[in-house]
Amino acid sequence: MTSVFYATNYGSARDYAEELAQRLGTTAEEIGDNAPTGDGPLIVFSPVHGPSIPAVSFVKTHSLGERPVAVCAVGMTLIDEARRSDYLKAALGDERADVRRFYLPGRLNYSELSAAHKAVMFGIINSLKLKPKKSANEKAMIESYGKDTDHVDFAELDAVEQWARDAAA
Repeated sequence: MTSVFYATNYGSARDYAEELAQRLGTTAEEIGDNAPTGDGPLIVFSPVHGPSIPAVSFVKTHSLGERPVAVCAVGMTLIDEARRSDYLKAALGDERADVRRFYLPGRLNYSELSAAHKAVMFGIINSLKLKPKKSANEKAMIESYGKDTDHVDFAELDAVEQWARDAAA
């Protein structure tokens, strides 16, 4: 049976995990101290906050045997840029090169940010504004600053669902 785990900050990784679990006839569990069991496909969703990707830490710290594993990074980076840069590859390292990597658009609710997170975002955005040549992703970050932004798209789960079904067969 397929196992689905998630970590979340603003709910988008949980929403994706629960939607996928429903499609696959299983349940989604929040990452905690619980180790994944079973031998079917394992799919782990989490947000990306700078270098912190809880799904990668979860996969790297558990003994998963030969089961097929996928990590789904949910973030605010423009989806084409996230897929092109494939930052999960480096984060997983050579020892987990077998992990399938997916990138999903997320949400960021400035209205829910902690004071510390708001301060970090303020610094990042103001630094980006001073940069002479901005990438499309940097422009998108500046434009969405201070706004609750939701790019969650369940259609993006179709590829993850197909991978899980193929891996379970």
